[in-house]
Amino acid sequence: MLKPKLLSPKSILLILLSIVVIFSGCVKEESPEDVSLGEPYQGGVVAHIFQPGEDGYVEGKKTGIIIAPVEEVFESQWGCQGTAVGGTSTAVGGGRKNTELVLAFHDALPDYYNNPTQCHPANNGTVAARVTLDFNLGGYNDWFMPSQGEMNYLYQNRDKIGGFSDVEYWSSCESNRTDACVMSFITGELLSKPKSEIRRVRVIRFF
Repeated sequence: MLKPKLLSPKSILLILLSIVVIFSGCVKEESPEDVSLGEPYQGGVVAHIFQPGEDGYVEGKKTGIIIAPVEEVFESQWGCQGTAVGGTSTAVGGGRKNTELVLAFHDALPDYYNNPTQCHPANNGTVAARVTLDFNLGGYNDWFMPSQGEMNYLYQNRDKIGGFSDVEYWSSCESNRTDACVMSFITGELLSKPKSEIRRVRVIRFF
């Protein structure tokens, strides 16, 4: 009986490399140029694609907003009622900085998470910004709470995005020392509500 001929290590390596090349040719690389509003992309759903003249638009490049899928919606208080964070923005592009400012403010308070009533009797220690910045979805960890301007795009495209309820959602901007910004997904109104109220949050990131 003839013994089977063993392949040399070099031959085995060449075969494996050929398989990798063939397989990689069949895998479509994820590209922002191929995505459309409402499609799954980079851990969430494409919620807006920036157009010429809009903040966030980059000439020659497709950029936009990705929103976390509906199953990642959570409920939380905005945070400390009665003291101003200061420095938050309503503008498109302000959401990330807002979220970081809000978290840094609460982290600097004397043990706020275990002693939230130092702010207001209704505070329970939950902070939407803290939950948001702990998110890691689809391998992406740069999620943030939308600013009012970013919320406007979510409302405009809500039917294509899907998953919104007829309630108010927290934004990352602050109105004053007692209130923060919400958007009604019933009417599209931008409102101010007490920071100690529990409301829904859908987080976003940019691409």
